[in-house]
Amino acid sequence: MLRLQSLPTNQILLALLWSAAVIRIAWNHPVLQIASGIVLALYIVLVIGKIRRRMQILIFCLAATAMILATIFDGWTALRQGMEHSVIFAAFFGTVVLLRTTADQRPEISKARHSVERLGPQERNSGLMAGSQFLGSVLNVGVMSIFAPIVGRDSGDATRKSAAEACQRGMCLCCLWSPFWLAMALCYEHLPEVTLWQIMSLGLAFVIVAFVTAHLLYTRNVGLAGLVGAIGALVPVLPPVALAAAIVLVLNATTSLSTLQCLVTGIPVLCLIGLSLQGRAQLSAALQQSSKGIGAVHSEVVLLTAAILLGKALILAISATGFDQTIAALQLPDWGVITTIIATITILAFVGVHQVVTATLVLVLFGSIETGVSHLIIMEATLIGWAFSSMTGLSAVSVAVASNMFNVSLEGLAYGPNLRFVAAFGLISVFGLTVLNRLLV
Repeated sequence: MLRLQSLPTNQILLALLWSAAVIRIAWNHPVLQIASGIVLALYIVLVIGKIRRRMQILIFCLAATAMILATIFDGWTALRQGMEHSVIFAAFFGTVVLLRTTADQRPEISKARHSVERLGPQERNSGLMAGSQFLGSVLNVGVMSIFAPIVGRDSGDATRKSAAEACQRGMCLCCLWSPFWLAMALCYEHLPEVTLWQIMSLGLAFVIVAFVTAHLLYTRNVGLAGLVGAIGALVPVLPPVALAAAIVLVLNATTSLSTLQCLVTGIPVLCLIGLSLQGRAQLSAALQQSSKGIGAVHSEVVLLTAAILLGKALILAISATGFDQTIAALQLPDWGVITTIIATITILAFVGVHQVVTATLVLVLFGSIETGVSHLIIMEATLIGWAFSSMTGLSAVSVAVASNMFNVSLEGLAYGPNLRFVAAFGLISVFGLTVLNRLLV
């Protein structure tokens, strides 16, 4: 088992933050809020030098902008509160690491991988997209390490590229419904009144539409039997993924806990029970692996904290300058708001602007004014834009990981055939969300 003295200081601090976040759910004392905020600040100072250069620049820009706005609009109290509030996200990423580790230990993962491996060449890309969707909901970019070896780095360029694109489509669409993604966590920071079951149901419905769209664009020659076989290959992983999502949904529906609080309280219990049932050796191995994984999520923790601080500062700036009223005065139609949200996140990703920046901007702006668009629709539009930017953005981690794992050009992957999918599904999404919004408001 793990010994505390063998752990690096940053991992110990992250574990403390995780514990503080859980304690604050039951006892949110002001002293504990301040103390946990200080620990988070100390953690950021310790790990910032370990983050890759490009991410450091992004984080610095976010933090600097937040501090400049705080100075201009007297928002330092808001930034302090933002730091204290961001402690829950440290617990969120710790929970996601434990969930991924638990998934790695499950035999269903290897069964699904072998099933996809046995598919024919035509059905394999459909299987890769479906597999990346199911497993990516929990494993995120880690799903690439499961399916990339099936294709092999020595396969032809076209084979590896099409496989990488299929995995990208499947995995990036997970953010439309999965509560285990950073995108969903960020959305709930700004639109907490949206109920989880609604956004998950709507997201899954759009995922089905996206799969049909992708099939018509890329694998039209695969018949119904081939599609059934591709999806059937993923049957072994459905129960554990469904159980994890169900735990969060049930807690969210039956308690007063927020979505993030449901995650950080319910999922660790589920993971520890599952690992314990597999034996002490598996539990010990999973805890060791989780320890290493926790040490690797510092980029995500610091990035999201910086984004939260920027969001707090933007709320003050937009209100103080009257910019929100200026946007409201434009009286954009509902389809215009939806298009603006999706297009802003997607198009700026083409030139390297990270989606956490643009998603924060549109959530703060359109979530704080009366637009005639339901917050449920605003959240789903933001998630669709996030999916597109993850699929085609030069700064997206998923593009970089897929490029490396499948040994294909990063630019070729970002600016490749998936752009057709983004354009087609983007138009469908704007139309679908507009119709749904008019039914809701």
